Formats: sequence, structure tokens, C-alpha cells
Amino acid sequence: MKMFQNRKMKGLVKVGLIAIVISMFGFGVLNANANPVSPNFTDVHNDFWAKDEVTQLVDLNIINGYPDKQFRPSLEVSRAQAANLMTNALELPFSPYKPIFKDVSAKSSHLKGAMATYEAGIFLGKQDGTFGVADSLTREQMATVIVRAFKLQDTGEDITFKDDAKISESHKFGVKVLAQHGITTGKEDGTFDPKTAVNRGTYVVFLHRAMLQNGLIKKLPAIEFIKPEMYGNYETIRHEQQFVEVPLTTSAKTYLRSNNAMLFAGEKTLQHAHATDIVYTYRMSGYPGVTVELTKRELPNGDYFLFTELRNSRNIPVSVDIIQTEKGLSKGVLYEYSRFPIKKNVDDTFGFDLTTYPTGIFEKINTDGTVSQRMIGKSYQSVELNQKYATGAESHTRELKQESEAFSGAMLGETQLSVYTLKSRGFDVVDQWLMSSEERLFEDRKQMDSWMLESAVNYKKRNKWYTAKGPYNKMAVTIEPMPKSGRGYGRNLLLVKEDRVMALYTETEARYFENLLYNSFANLDIFRGPLTYWKTEVTSTYLKDLYGITAPFVDTRFNEQIALFMYNGGKAFNHKDYNVALKNYADLLVSQKAKGNTINVDNKSYYISDYFPSAQKVTTHSSMNHLLGGMNVLLLAYQEFKSPAYLAAATSIQSALEKEKNKWIRPDGDIWYKISLERKFSGRDYVHLTLEDLINSYEKWSVVDQSKLPVFEEMIRSKAGYLDKNKLGYTTKIKKGLERIGMSDLLPAGKEHTDAL
Repeated sequence: MKMFQNRKMKGLVKVGLIAIVISMFGFGVLNANANPVSPNFTDVHNDFWAKDEVTQLVDLNIINGYPDKQFRPSLEVSRAQAANLMTNALELPFSPYKPIFKDVSAKSSHLKGAMATYEAGIFLGKQDGTFGVADSLTREQMATVIVRAFKLQDTGEDITFKDDAKISESHKFGVKVLAQHGITTGKEDGTFDPKTAVNRGTYVVFLHRAMLQNGLIKKLPAIEFIKPEMYGNYETIRHEQQFVEVPLTTSAKTYLRSNNAMLFAGEKTLQHAHATDIVYTYRMSGYPGVTVELTKRELPNGDYFLFTELRNSRNIPVSVDIIQTEKGLSKGVLYEYSRFPIKKNVDDTFGFDLTTYPTGIFEKINTDGTVSQRMIGKSYQSVELNQKYATGAESHTRELKQESEAFSGAMLGETQLSVYTLKSRGFDVVDQWLMSSEERLFEDRKQMDSWMLESAVNYKKRNKWYTAKGPYNKMAVTIEPMPKSGRGYGRNLLLVKEDRVMALYTETEARYFENLLYNSFANLDIFRGPLTYWKTEVTSTYLKDLYGITAPFVDTRFNEQIALFMYNGGKAFNHKDYNVALKNYADLLVSQKAKGNTINVDNKSYYISDYFPSAQKVTTHSSMNHLLGGMNVLLLAYQEFKSPAYLAAATSIQSALEKEKNKWIRPDGDIWYKISLERKFSGRDYVHLTLEDLINSYEKWSVVDQSKLPVFEEMIRSKAGYLDKNKLGYTTKIKKGLERIGMSDLLPAGKEHTDAL
């Protein structure tokens, strides 16, 4: 009796301190003048028949919901769960383990409820010597345990149900007494339905009624909920789900949710030059070959990326959700990229690009007035493609099957629920990413909208499919393996480095661009591996047809651009290793003369080939943009390290250009694209790229040796004149470059472009 009095006193104290209850749990007693309160669960709302009972018992910590902020009232209650709930409701004393039941061990999660209710004479176990922990609790069993638990007496009233014959003899008394006390009225058709399993909602209602009758709790006025804010295509999942917590961060709770249990398979830390990866791996119970890998990439400024990969090597559909709950929010706003429609087109080089842009920025306004933001990426379902060659080399691409919205969520009072869904169809890989910061990623709305609009306009050249090993982008149709669908995607080294982001960071210092640069540094580190330079992992059929070259091979233009990116980015971030990539690549270029990877004009003049194959001994052509890029890197390295070898190699290239200048300039004023091993000129040059390179060459030689300038000035005038005559426009780099070298009068007619064509 003392136990019941304690519960009753606690109930009265609850009513007396209702303001505290509202503050702590988001629930409270309402009267005609009270305001609606926030719900704790997305599936317990104003139309739910047991909302008041569920709310009060949750408030009293008798029953809980699931980590994904759902109560799941329709789930069946097991005997073990029912025992635990009854132990909480009656505050039964702890009973130590006794070897009574075959299915309850000293380490069992059901030990507390099984032992306590057995000692109290509520659950007596089964005839086979088990407690029946996993067995569903039937309605007739529920009647008996409630009658025992609350010591309900037979009032003498004669009550029968139409299906009385179906009620087990051992439970007839419990069903009758439960009905006598009005705790059950049976079904609308006059039956009791004794063998049906009890669900969570029903069990809570019956338990609530019994507690009311015994004075353990006070009846509260009906509750009215505020309708929660929903994001994306949020849906509740009514069936049972398995959860495992991921120790990602202390500011939020993170779980994996799936139909099958996810088993922890290991944690490792990978240190990159300017970021740290913590990798958590989970395997799906019962499905060998199904794994989930979460990579938290911690950045120097305290922000982080989260890359999630669902890898499924079986022919079965699998769905896994990342669940995050965060407290202390007063408001959440989702700014979507879709506000800026994309105009899709197909070109001969890349075909159709299925990808678009990320989902958007989720902005969190915290209760303390601070603002934090999170960029949320979509999910990408793809199939890995690999092609092996006789040399032992391989080429790696992916076929993108689908880009999908992954994010949905709900705001429940001061708690934000975020769900990121990954759906596999079998024999595939599904990726999803997000970037999280406790600060604003963009300085203001205008800056954020400007980036989103630019991403929509230039969707082919803006990364959006990020993974822990680098971004994937639409590859040219001239690569292999290329799927029949034409949806061939791979890690393009020119897009692993983020030049446009570097320019925007230099201009704005926005945190979002800073984070993308840190991520790019890490991705380049991962891609390079133990080498001092970068090799492609995709075969170009253009080069394969010309020279028989397959991946991997060194692309000089890629390495030049990466060296400059690392150099400029490192200086911007004050990295001590800012010039390492520059030196490594300059050394690689200098070594090519001795290796025979040059096209010689004379003993002192030569062009360095565009490509250095790894598995074949082949000398390739040299294109104008590649040879200028290499020469410019050599000049920069000479300025940085003062090595005569760098200047000598750069001078050899300049000398070759000077001697064959008139051959490089086409009759229409444009520049030929390339020179072959036989010294034949051919191919239509890039529209803008080479002019950018020529301007850069002019600037570099201006510092080192101005006597070398005439050949570059003449080529600049010719190329610019060709663009002007055909109104092909210019890039921002061209405009600023011409201004720096005092040739603004050469700016071509036409529109300005952000990216070179």
C-alpha cells in the first residue's frame, strides 16, 4: 500500500508543478485557456485515440518511444516488454537474478522486469520453464497480469463475452474482473478477442486505467498538440525497426535504423594532411556483404563532413536510415536548391548528366540565439564498373542509377529530428553526405543564394556527389568502362580540386567554401596515395585508340592544375607543405627528357608529352594548353626553389614555341590544338583555356626573363583576335589577366563566362 501512496503523491506533485513538467518534457495539463503543447512523437498527434494516456505515461517515464521520435502504438508488446513496463508503473523493488527461467540470463536486458514481476506474483512464467520473453502478450494474458498487479477483486457482477468459450480457463477470472472494473469493455461486437496480441497503444491505455483506479496517477485534462513542422517527404515507419547508436558527436544523438540489426564491425582513424577521418563500419545481421560505413571528416575549424556509404553485394533490396536528434532549437528552416531550376541539355562530349545539386541548407536557430547551418546532399545509387587489361592495369567507373532526395525530418518543440535515407536495390553502392557547422556556412542569405544559383547554372562543373574518397562527376562519353545507359561517372581529378571554390573563398572567406577546400585537400591526399603525383583511374578511349594507353596514366594538365591548387590553397591556409606538390610535379616534368617523353624540335628545344602511361612505353602528342601549363609550373617552381633545372626545362619549351610559332597559329588566327610525334599540327583548340594559359605564361616570363615575351604576346593577340572576330566572349580570368599585363584593349567581344569553354 505504501508503494501505491508514493506513486499517488508523485502524481499530485506532478500536477502541482505542471509548469516544470511542460519545461522538461513538452507536455502539460490544459484547460480552456491553455496553449497547445509540442508532441514528443511524430505518430502521436491530436487524432490519435490514446494520445492522453501515452503522453502521461511517457511523462512519468513508465514507457518510452524509439530513437527516431516515434511511439509505434500498433507494435505488439512482448511478455518481457510488458513486465518491464509493469515494473516501472508499480515501482517494483529490484530483485537479483535467479536461475528460474531458461530464457532469462544474468546479462539479459529483460532481467529487471522478469525478476521483479515474478517476485511480485504478476508474471509466473510458462510451463516449459521459460518466461516467454519474445512471445507476444495476448489480451487474456494482459487481463490476468493487470488483475494480479493491481490486486483487483471480483465484484460479483456477472459479465460474459460472446467468445467466452475461446478464453483459456486460466484467464477467465482475469478477463471477468478486468471487465467488472471497467478497465476493458471488450470489442464493439461483444467479443473480448482473447488470443489476439496486445499492441503498445492498447497496453498503455489499459495500464493507465488501472493506475487511475488505484490512485497511482491523477486524471489530467485532454491534451492538445501543436502540429509539428515537417521537412521533405517525412513518413513514419509503423513496423519494428532495429537501432544502433553511432558515437558521432556529443551535440546530437545519431543512430542507424533498419529492418535488420546493424552490428558494429570496427572503428579506425585516418590522418590526412589537413583533416582527420574517423570511420565507423557496421554489418547487417543475417546479410553477409551488406555494410554501412560512416566517415566523419573532422576539419581544422571544428566543422565536419559526414559521408555515409551503404554497400550491398547481394541481390536484395536494403534500406538504411541515419537518424539524428538535436535539442535546444527554437526554429529550423530548410533553404532548398530547387528554388533555382536547372535547364538540362545534352552535349556531344558528356552526354546527359543525371545529377543536379544538393538538397539545401538546413538552418538551426538555437534557443540561446545562435545560428548553425548544415548543407545536406542527396543520395546516389550506383553500380561499380571495373575493366581489367592484359597489362594488369584496371579502369574504374560507376554507372549512376539514381539521384534521390535523402533528407526528411520534423521539429518537435525544441527537438529536431533528421532522417537521411539510403535505399539499395541490390548489387550496388549508395552514397549520401552532409556538412555540419555550429556556425553560419554563409555570411548571409544573398551569399548563399548566389552560390545556389551558380550551382544550378553550372551544374555540370559543380560537385554535388561527394564521397569519403572524393566527388564523382559525369565523365566524357569517350571513357571506358562506359555503361550502355551512358551514365558513366568517375573521380575527375580536375574536379577533385575545387578551383572555383578557391576563387570564391579568396573573395568572401565564407565558411562553406573553406570547408570545401579542406575536403578537397583530403580527397587529393586520398587519391594520390603513396605516390608524389596523381594518376587517372579511368581509361580514355581517345588515347586508347591513338596509342593503346589505358588507365592508370599521368595526365600533365591534371597534375599541373593540382600542383597550383595545392600551392595557392596552401598559402591561403598557411600550410607548411604548400609548395610540396609544386616541387614534386616540377621534378616529374624535368625527368621526362631523359625518359624520352618529349617531342624534340632541336637539341635544346622540345615539348613535353601530354601523358605518361604507367603500364606501356609510349610517347604521346603535346597540346598547346598542356605544354604551356607545364612550362608555367616550371617557372613558378624556379621562382620558389631557384633550381636551374626548372628554368632550363621551361626555356626549352619556350624555345620550341618560338621556333615554331608560325606553325602553331592557324590561318584563322586561332591556335592549333596539338602537335604529333611526326611534328604535324591538328585539332581545334579550346575556346578560352589556352588564352588563359598564354596570359599566365606572359606574366611568368615577365618576372624571370622579359626577352622571352614576344612569342607569347603575338599568340595572345592572335588568339584574342580570333575570339573577338567570332564574338566568342571571354572568361573572368582572361579579363583580369589582360588588365594585369596592360592589354585590356584585346578583350574579345561576347559575354563573360565563369568557367573556360
